[in-house]
Amino acid sequence: MKKKWKLALALSICLSMLAVSGCGGGSNSGNASGGSTSGGNASTDSGVNYEPYGKYDETVEFTIGRHTNHVNNLPEGDTIENNLATRYVESRVNVRAKVAWETDDMKQKLSLSMTTSDLPDVMLVDRELFNQLVDNDLIADMTEVYEKTASSGVKEFYSSYGDLLLDQVTVDGKIMGLPMTNIGNQHQLLWVRKDWVDKVGAELPKTLDDVWNLARTFIEKDVSGTGETGGFVMDQNAMNFSPVFAVYNAFPTQWITNEEGKVVYGSVQPEMKEALQDLSDRYKEGLIDKQFVIRSNEEKEALVIDGKVGMLFNPWWIGYTNYKDSIKQTPEAEWVAVSAPVDDNGKFKTIRQDPVGGGIVVVKKSYPHPEAIMKSINLTTDFLYSLTDDAVNYKKEHPDELLTDNSRWNNDPTQIPMQVDYNDVLKRYYEDIIKADEAGDESIIQADRIVSLRAYQEFKEKGNDVDVNTYGEYISRIEGQREANNPNLEVILGGFYGTTETMKLKWANLEKMEEETILKIIMGEAPISEFDKFVETWHRTGGDEILAEING
Repeated sequence: MKKKWKLALALSICLSMLAVSGCGGGSNSGNASGGSTSGGNASTDSGVNYEPYGKYDETVEFTIGRHTNHVNNLPEGDTIENNLATRYVESRVNVRAKVAWETDDMKQKLSLSMTTSDLPDVMLVDRELFNQLVDNDLIADMTEVYEKTASSGVKEFYSSYGDLLLDQVTVDGKIMGLPMTNIGNQHQLLWVRKDWVDKVGAELPKTLDDVWNLARTFIEKDVSGTGETGGFVMDQNAMNFSPVFAVYNAFPTQWITNEEGKVVYGSVQPEMKEALQDLSDRYKEGLIDKQFVIRSNEEKEALVIDGKVGMLFNPWWIGYTNYKDSIKQTPEAEWVAVSAPVDDNGKFKTIRQDPVGGGIVVVKKSYPHPEAIMKSINLTTDFLYSLTDDAVNYKKEHPDELLTDNSRWNNDPTQIPMQVDYNDVLKRYYEDIIKADEAGDESIIQADRIVSLRAYQEFKEKGNDVDVNTYGEYISRIEGQREANNPNLEVILGGFYGTTETMKLKWANLEKMEEETILKIIMGEAPISEFDKFVETWHRTGGDEILAEING
């Protein structure tokens, strides 16, 4: 991991005092005996039970600071601390979580907790807070705990990222936190109305010229029949058009590694100019929605739902957005995903997003049983993803205690609300559905994937006559996941994912300047030469300082 950036002196002193004081979060964790379950021999060291599923003879408690849960879909009488998911962990390893507090602003709350010597035993923090806690020696080294106590399921999830994931939380060779995962292949795909393509006698696009030509054809032939057929909808910051930029080998908003091995910022590289000029030309021509900057998300969605736009960029999970409602308005709509445009080498390029998603679980250094936290994560992961027969059977044995809205279990009511998954889970998930469908046997896949399998089978039988939620499940889990793993995909690792000291002070202004410049150029409100002025100003007003910090 990159060098951790130091705190301001006052905060450093305050946190150092906290480290010395060793103030706890009110847990009763000291009463654990370190005994194992009757079903296996727990590996113990100085009374510590490292067995991944080893059950303590006496209850081990920990406190946790949590984001406020605003959705209550728990059965009557159940709470965040006491529900089917938490009871499963308690019944198997005798580990119990107590909520120290809930908040809508984790950063502010944890900052206050640090200054008042009131840290909970477990925290889910962002990179900035993680760095602060590491720098001030306030959190536990989890290396031995991970190696000895992490379940095979959790280790398989983490290892699917190679070294990329754990490198983000490793400091001086020590694993200092357990990251939530941001799965791979969540890049923008080109979604196209295939029925429109057939109607105008065209083919699905491959190159950038193909993409623009198809948009042009849709508009010229008013394929919607509304007299208002439009081109592409675009996000207000234009970043959903990353596939277009990538054709020019441009990667705005991304830290990338250049040919010399140095980290550079994609938005200020010379390749950006040609991409911006192209987008500006297409905007002027009318292939991009002229009002994209002022449209609300609802208005943008309405253009698609009402059948006036037949092409847009969106990741695989489009079916979990309002776009799925398009089949209500136009039952004949046939949406397909395409990995386009490709570059001159036939590659569809994207930058790997930050592998850490949602935060990092850290344990207070003075907490005596960090291995208990790993056990909780083991069992929670088994429960959420139905990884073991035991977890599957437990849920079957308690049908009246499941979530009240009949959804698949989410991670919010669990002891530690973290989510981990395979880097290539989209490929695994898709292949599992197809395999089970071909075999005619849903019992051969994880229980949490059966809803997707059934949606696929219902869609094959009824087509767009299914309800919109079933359609959304189908279009994401079949169309989206399949195309997210197209063989022509080229994933480029990001050069840097963190935050530096100068970024804390200057990034907001740099980001605002960048967004304004890109939008003005695309909309023709500024000439392409404005890009050169932006690059010079970016380097002079903080960019060079940030680059120096990143490259060390």
